[in-house]
Amino acid sequence: MTVNAHAEVPPTLSEPDVGRLRACVLLPTVSAQQRASVEALESTAVVVDHTEIPPDVVTMNTTVQCTTVDGAHAHTWTLVYPDEEDYLRGRLSVLSPTGIALFGARRGQTVVCRPPRGVPIRYVIREILLEPESRRRAWPRESDSDIAPQD
Repeated sequence: MTVNAHAEVPPTLSEPDVGRLRACVLLPTVSAQQRASVEALESTAVVVDHTEIPPDVVTMNTTVQCTTVDGAHAHTWTLVYPDEEDYLRGRLSVLSPTGIALFGARRGQTVVCRPPRGVPIRYVIREILLEPESRRRAWPRESDSDIAPQD
């Protein structure tokens, strides 16, 4: 198995995404395991202003194409908050094992999903189909608050 050059790159998260993620883990439906996963992510992440997110980073509402490292399984997922999750429609909760592994990772990176039971799964992020943070950078700064879409 080839080790990806991005393997040692820490996750990159935007300040607004971190704030919303912190609010999510306060919900009564969130498990201790999910809270611990978020804390571990935050402890290693580089947190930047949303205008500084590179276009190849998985942020909230990003749509990605992933495959298992052996190429046997391909998935297209959009990373969403727990209340928007719909796995059958490809809407993956950021608090799921796969969601937390993808959050802040980069295109081309191999991530490890650690399900509560079972064998860890390694996914390669093949493509970023939609990355909303980089799209916002193209907007004029003085009008961001006037035209920004609701998250």
